[in-house]
Amino acid sequence: MRFLSLFLAALFATSSAMAASDPFIGTWVYNAEKSPKPIITYGIKDLGGDRYALTGSSGETTEIRADGVSIKSPSGATVSFKKLDDHTWQMDRVDSRTMKRTYTVSSDDKTLKLVDVFTAPDGGGEKTTTVYTRTSPGKSLFGEWKSVSMEEKVSGPPEKLIITPYEKDGLSLTSASSKHRTDMQFDGKQYFDIAPDGSKGDSSSGKRISDHVIQTQDQVNGKPDSTTEFTVSDDGKTLTIVNKSIKTAAVFTSVWDKE
Repeated sequence: MRFLSLFLAALFATSSAMAASDPFIGTWVYNAEKSPKPIITYGIKDLGGDRYALTGSSGETTEIRADGVSIKSPSGATVSFKKLDDHTWQMDRVDSRTMKRTYTVSSDDKTLKLVDVFTAPDGGGEKTTTVYTRTSPGKSLFGEWKSVSMEEKVSGPPEKLIITPYEKDGLSLTSASSKHRTDMQFDGKQYFDIAPDGSKGDSSSGKRISDHVIQTQDQVNGKPDSTTEFTVSDDGKTLTIVNKSIKTAAVFTSVWDKE
């Protein structure tokens, strides 16, 4: 028994030392001001019969009716879409957060404004206003669009990412607001994310490039979706996450400060 106690004490001390030396371990707070705004493309097609195809920067296309009835998107989110008038549309989307999106098309059909209001389970909120200009011929909402400006306002508790040790030399990444968690070893194997409802649609495989850099290959429903690079600054105070879609040229960068 004494040997077991000594062994467990040594193991705990070793694990604690590893955690203390890993620059990723800790709580990270999202910094909206430091995070660069992405250039976003959006495509909207009229399929006829009150059916539409909506394609975002990730390359995911959701076919939906403008009747306000909720469906499941290819990524598993619950989505509804409806027309309010000739220049205004609305989308409601629920996944790890609730989003209400309002589309407003200018009277000359050249500008599209999207106002997204997000609400997280912990009460945190975010409002993003993105203005797009038309890049292809089209009327009303329909055609190809590219963002020219984005304004982001955050309210309530800031978004936090909690990173803790996982098994021998892996990491566990948890969103404090949505409780969405990824447990991963850096052995090239695919690890499923764990959503609050227990669903496992998203997965990733990862590798450590260095003590301060991790790269992951991300999948949605078993299909390659994006790559993500996590980089901790040399001073250990900043975490930068760069996500790149494999289907489009979209790049999303978020900057996080060590709490």
